[in-house]
Amino acid sequence: MVRNKMARQAEIRQIIKQQRVQTQEELARILNDRGWNVTQATVSRDISSMQLVKVPLSEGGFAYDLLRDADYETQVKAILQEAQTQMQAQGNLIMVKVLPGTGPALKTALEALDLDEIFGIVGDDNGALIIVKAGYHAAGLMDKLAQLP
Repeated sequence: MVRNKMARQAEIRQIIKQQRVQTQEELARILNDRGWNVTQATVSRDISSMQLVKVPLSEGGFAYDLLRDADYETQVKAILQEAQTQMQAQGNLIMVKVLPGTGPALKTALEALDLDEIFGIVGDDNGALIIVKAGYHAAGLMDKLAQLP
């Protein structure tokens, strides 16, 4: 059997559909248990290129899901309400610090909301820097995000 990136990502899709996977390390372990020889770094690149997002679980926490299944407002709200999430504004910037692995999900969900106030978002594994458009205020956008339904 050929073990290439496309086959590995197909396997990841199957895993995500069949069970809750909450961390990159857990996904790497499952893949390795199924005969793949992957590292957390490989899984991280796959998650990014596949645009997997973390969605909130009813019992708390998050699990990876395919992008098309995400409810973006609910996702942003859940991430921002996590006890470990910190949000701070300075000038036209908002820095949101989140749990490791949640940054890409926050960035993707915020971009999908297509809010008028947002010029752009720079994200990494544990945060997102929101750049607010001229004519808008970072504090006002923070309030808006905090009041998502």
